[in-house]
Amino acid sequence: MLARKNNVARLFSPRRLVFTCDALSEHLPPDFVRIRIEFCGICGTDRSFYLGHRNEGYPISLGHEHCGVVVAVGDQAGLYQVGDFVAIDPNYRCGSCYYCQTGAGHLCEKGTSNRYTNRGYAEFVDIGASYLLKLPEYRSRFLGALVEPLSVAINATDLSKCSLAGESALVVGTGGIGTLLVFALLETQDGDIWIHDQAHHKTAALKELYPNRIKILNSAEERTFNVVFEASGSSGGFRHACARLAKLGRLIVVSRYHSDEPTIPDRLPWKQPNIYFVHLNGNGHSFPDAAALLKSRWSPDHDQLLSFHSLGGISEVFSEYDSLPANKKVISMD
Repeated sequence: MLARKNNVARLFSPRRLVFTCDALSEHLPPDFVRIRIEFCGICGTDRSFYLGHRNEGYPISLGHEHCGVVVAVGDQAGLYQVGDFVAIDPNYRCGSCYYCQTGAGHLCEKGTSNRYTNRGYAEFVDIGASYLLKLPEYRSRFLGALVEPLSVAINATDLSKCSLAGESALVVGTGGIGTLLVFALLETQDGDIWIHDQAHHKTAALKELYPNRIKILNSAEERTFNVVFEASGSSGGFRHACARLAKLGRLIVVSRYHSDEPTIPDRLPWKQPNIYFVHLNGNGHSFPDAAALLKSRWSPDHDQLLSFHSLGGISEVFSEYDSLPANKKVISMD
């Protein structure tokens, strides 16, 4: 028997998350599926909503790094079946607008269509089948919650055209996205990488995992790099990234700034840099690539980078976000 109620965490105002009990429809739209959510990663964007740095209207449902099992299928939902384990790409692509037709579906003119009932901090979601990717059998199902953020990291590495064997590279900020950037680079290329974060326990965790391939940059060093990934989410991190960029270097901005908008340092144009802003996971090809890379390269040792929290404790996670030791936080629905 299908569930009739859905427990959803909704943000009604800054720092005020309320659990609502929503009725689930007895009839799915023909191209929809119903998913029982199992895990959902916590993104800095979610936290910016929680803190009130972004306001797109209240109440709002948060959480876009989610995975789960299909429990009901509309009669036009393609190849999906009850029991499939899936990840959700939160980016809608219509497939017919100019941007979709030219390989830039992440900029789709209908990208805000939102063909779903709610986001990932919930028990269930009814959602259009086009958002879904069937996942392989992972050793641990929580890996499904890493697919979306890793797809953003892979898109960033693709844009950078970074070759660790021939270039010096730095990642500024080793929270969730920064950590997955390091993972994507080191698990697909030979060579080493530098990292920097004011939270030293995060860089230490990565150094322990890759002792011979990671170098930690302290704030006082004057070293410059051909490629710098900025994933700190702060204007201070952006300035640090600009200062460490070599002449003709490539600055890959992965951060989404919400309350701390940076400005271009006066002397940065003198370096004639190439600056790339990463928007979401690009045209979507990185989504299945991320799922495959997690299957083949994410080991039990990598699990030490994660911490797991209950859905009921989501407010506490947001409030204590900076003091929690893990590089990446994940909500478990169990």
